[in-house]
Amino acid sequence: MALPLNKKDLDILEERGYWKASSSLHKKIKRLIRKKLPIEIGYIKEAHSIIFNEANQSDMAGKYRQDNPELKRIDSSILKISHWHDIPNKMAELDFELKQNTKNLTNPQTHEEYGEIIRLSAKLSHKLTCIHPFENGNGRASRLLLGAVLLRAGLSDIAIKKTKPKYLRAMRQADDGNYGLLEEIITDGLIENQKKKYLLQLRKQAELAKTKRSR
Repeated sequence: MALPLNKKDLDILEERGYWKASSSLHKKIKRLIRKKLPIEIGYIKEAHSIIFNEANQSDMAGKYRQDNPELKRIDSSILKISHWHDIPNKMAELDFELKQNTKNLTNPQTHEEYGEIIRLSAKLSHKLTCIHPFENGNGRASRLLLGAVLLRAGLSDIAIKKTKPKYLRAMRQADDGNYGLLEEIITDGLIENQKKKYLLQLRKQAELAKTKRSR
């Protein structure tokens, strides 16, 4: 009989599962863009299933919780989440909102359009966190949803891990209806990605020029 995994091993497996889930979701979003179809909440549920099947926790993989745990925010105040009986209906409402808002998404061209996409990704991902549909992995599912909305709009996913403390503060503020910090994190992530693309292009151009000179 296999011994139970310790927390460190579980964290490693869940992290590996997260990247597999992210890769799978990215492929699905590319198909949605080609076919001009909206995102469905089922894709996030499937991604959650990938994470926890990878971590040998199939009992919770893609399955809604069936209890009402008392959860605390980073400031120790109680986090209000949906009653587990209400999760299917709340997720159906989120699915409808997600489909309605992503069926006609296109690559933003103006500051206003960028702002709309950033606000949409912030609010939808935060709404999933408030429902807290899964026993574990709700933060990961929320970040996957955030990235999915950005990708569907033709933008790039962003890395939250480096700014996790700030991200947690942003989610706390969003609990009170203030999405400003969360939108700032998303904006900074998109800008950072653009800088990386620009530097990569410069590097390729420099290498090409060097190759031509050596001939």
